[in-house]
Amino acid sequence: MGLQTVHMGIASSLLVAVLACIVLRPRGLNVAWPASVAALIAIALGLLPLTTLRTILNDTWDASATLIALFLLSEALDAHGFFTWAALYLARSARGSGWLLYILILVLTLATTGLLANDGAVLILIPIFATLLVKIYKAEAFRLPFLFAAGFLADAASTLFVPSNLTNIIIADANRLNFTAFAQWMALPTLFAAATASCCFGVRFHRLLGKKYDTQVLEQPHAALQDRLLFWVSWGALLLLVIGYIIGSQFHLPISYIAGPIALSMVLLVQVRQIRSVRSLLLAAPWSILFYALAMFVVITAAYYAHVLSFLTVPLRAFVAPSADVAGAILSGSILALLSAAANNLPATLIGVLVLHMVPHPNLLAIYAMILGVDVGPKFTPFGSLATLLWLDILRRNGIRISWLRYFYENWWITLVTLGMSFVGLVVSYALFK
Repeated sequence: MGLQTVHMGIASSLLVAVLACIVLRPRGLNVAWPASVAALIAIALGLLPLTTLRTILNDTWDASATLIALFLLSEALDAHGFFTWAALYLARSARGSGWLLYILILVLTLATTGLLANDGAVLILIPIFATLLVKIYKAEAFRLPFLFAAGFLADAASTLFVPSNLTNIIIADANRLNFTAFAQWMALPTLFAAATASCCFGVRFHRLLGKKYDTQVLEQPHAALQDRLLFWVSWGALLLLVIGYIIGSQFHLPISYIAGPIALSMVLLVQVRQIRSVRSLLLAAPWSILFYALAMFVVITAAYYAHVLSFLTVPLRAFVAPSADVAGAILSGSILALLSAAANNLPATLIGVLVLHMVPHPNLLAIYAMILGVDVGPKFTPFGSLATLLWLDILRRNGIRISWLRYFYENWWITLVTLGMSFVGLVVSYALFK
């Protein structure tokens, strides 16, 4: 048996084992652990050159650091009641209309996802929505439309800005896509995806959304605020974040250089105002994502060097080539969408990045199609993204158990239609901006 065959067997076994742990998460296992162990084994056995580790670090550090920064910013805002205020304000503004509340909750979800990333939106908003909806609707069935739609959009509409999703940052950094150009290209696909998903869930749950509720059961929004100064500073921080993204893109600055200082400033201010300590905020951050992203890239790269992934990388190379047509570009996004649904979107993203590295001057349309694939495609299955796994776990802790079968039943067709419409939006953008 040749060395190449041995390497292929080991690399494929490591990849399958890690993917199985990601999908099944035995005993709630943190996905960073199996990925890290597999990565260390791959390095120890020489499955990839040590010089490749520097490339891997370059491709993942900004994405991971940005995610941590945005989570810290989200926690700092939530610490003084910013998001609870927003949810209460919208709930009272809807004046008892279930339909209007549905629209306003989705708008808040979209805004939070765009600025603070999909994982931050799920971690912060879903617990607030779950608590709020218990006060509004006693029966669980009437809460589900809002929770399903908000959880779906937190992922599927995380396509507008580079920082809105870890996958966006990884692909954008690898291909030097700046914030402004990215937003310009993805505005229509995001609009199409958000509108389509919102309408689909609205149609699916139209009878439940028609039920009125009593706004008198809700406290006044200002009662949720613990510090008025922090409230106004928070608005300034969010505005500064957007301005920083736009200016930073002109100088090709890493996104973490913008998000990091703003997040740390808010964290320090929260401690100065004696709302919450810096230590508690730092401990709450998902530091494991740093190890998970780096380790998964090691495992995927080892599988690539062992030619385990050739069945995917060979056709993808043709679809992302500079000469590829629109159909080829959409096929590349579709392949990554299916791969994301089957094996989680971070491994799918890393495979996409490896393919793009192999092709000089890859087709720009294909790059954006891949982003749509790894952002929208994971919603086919409950294990397609970490945000969905977090969503399910948060609902469980709030007494709402969604089985994988129920999740698939509600989401598969909406994901299919939403993905298709997002590709339509991308083709329109391509016609406008190519």
